[in-house]
Amino acid sequence: MDYLYIFMIMFSGALLQGITGFGSGLFAVPLLSLLLPLTLITPLLSVVNLVMAVHLCWLLKSYLAIRPWLPLVLFGVIGSLIGNYILLHYDVGLLQIGMAVFVLLVALLFWFAVQVTLQAKVPQQAITGLLAGISNGALTLGGPPVVLFLTSQRLDRLSFRATLSWFFLVIAAANVTSFTVQQRYDVSMLDELGVLLLAVISGAWLGHHISPKLSDQLFRKVSLLLVMIAALIALLKAWF
Repeated sequence: MDYLYIFMIMFSGALLQGITGFGSGLFAVPLLSLLLPLTLITPLLSVVNLVMAVHLCWLLKSYLAIRPWLPLVLFGVIGSLIGNYILLHYDVGLLQIGMAVFVLLVALLFWFAVQVTLQAKVPQQAITGLLAGISNGALTLGGPPVVLFLTSQRLDRLSFRATLSWFFLVIAAANVTSFTVQQRYDVSMLDELGVLLLAVISGAWLGHHISPKLSDQLFRKVSLLLVMIAALIALLKAWF
């Protein structure tokens, strides 16, 4: 029965990401942490995120612009490796509380339509990349910093999704490489990984095809509400 819950959670997260370009970690990690330890979730979801990012980059290849965002991605990789170190050496319970609070606060910022104005110069991209990378490497939650940054650049919807997918592809590849070097993968993970991959491929595919048909405002409110509920559940579990 746990496998069914894992599939439903990851499918929902991938559906969000297929529609908006982000959201799988925001939605899935807090709920998956109720069923699996965070030290298992992060390495597994790094593989899953890599597969999903490759899939979405292929679907959005006509809208990819790589060179303008190289500093963002480069510093994202550096931050991700730092995040991997944090995951390995710091208390998992504290990470879970930090994750839930972080997700909740960022979701509230999106809910109240807080706009952040940032230039797309190297220093701003570097800071954003580091924050997103550290969050992704430690908690598989690299979306919020880079989403806020790209939102301030006023990209069109498809370019926004394509840029996010490319960022997550490179970061996920760095995470998988790091975790492989650390020997964090073994055959005991294959069942969970198979369920997660099936969920993410089907969810991302469906989300990509639903995206043009949905109102941005309606989906934004529904998805953020789900994210906040997921974060509150994880926070309550970590405290009690």
